[in-house]
Amino acid sequence: MNSHLSEEQISAWLAGERSAEAKAHLAACGQCAAEVERTAGTLALFRESSMKCAEYWEARPVVRKRSRGWRWVIAAPVLVALVLAAVMARRPAPAPVRPPETGFVRIPYVVPPAPYERTAIVHMNVPVAALVAAGFRMNEPASATVPADVLVGQDNRPLAVRFQE
Repeated sequence: MNSHLSEEQISAWLAGERSAEAKAHLAACGQCAAEVERTAGTLALFRESSMKCAEYWEARPVVRKRSRGWRWVIAAPVLVALVLAAVMARRPAPAPVRPPETGFVRIPYVVPPAPYERTAIVHMNVPVAALVAAGFRMNEPASATVPADVLVGQDNRPLAVRFQE
């Protein structure tokens, strides 16, 4: 071998992978032999310090501090409940929802108007097929129309219907 051992070859030697070529080189080269000894000594010191550290932590008695965190587990829901109660107590009462005029039948599956929404009554002939599709039971044929007053919201969405005699 013309050159010295590389770091990988020295690491392999210390790990136990000893080739005949590396053994012959270490026997002939004092510089590489010294480097192997210095690295082995460093690893031995590291191993010894880690052993002392482990012994220290094993010999040390375990002292458990009393945790006060469990108090927050109880106090947090109580505080949240108090805050919610204060917020709910300060809320103004909701405005009463005015019912549609007398005689109107709410159309099934339609969201009622909001308290601030304007409504209007539209007089029209409503197809019986549309009333049946909305969920009403009608005695007239599906092709007929019936006169009715329709309560519509400000977006022209029908909300209730009142049939005329």
